[in-house]
Amino acid sequence: MVVPGGAAKLISCVLPDNGMDRHLLQLLRDTYGITRMDSVSCRSVPVLQAAKAHRNEVPEASLSRMVSVVVDVAESEAVFDFICTHAGLTEPGSGTVYMVALTFASPLVMPVDVPQELDARRENI
Repeated sequence: MVVPGGAAKLISCVLPDNGMDRHLLQLLRDTYGITRMDSVSCRSVPVLQAAKAHRNEVPEASLSRMVSVVVDVAESEAVFDFICTHAGLTEPGSGTVYMVALTFASPLVMPVDVPQELDARRENI
């Protein structure tokens, strides 16, 4: 039995909790057909805020979103640049992004007849 998959990269970024994560996930699915990604809530402290804190004082954390995307090695550099550009990570204080190698990752292929999720903002209109 052959298991499909191969070498891949994991791109992770921490973004402000302002809805950018959902927008980015939609763009990645529409542009690159990526289905191996998720977004979770987390708390973070911006580096500059930590540097400004008084000695022996813990800076206040803020709500953020951690986005993780698994991509094939061949398209990893292009997707990394795409994320930096479309998530606004080229601006100071907008978040952080990094990429690490994975030994193996299995593809996730969605069935053709599965409907796409509706945008939560459109559901509330």
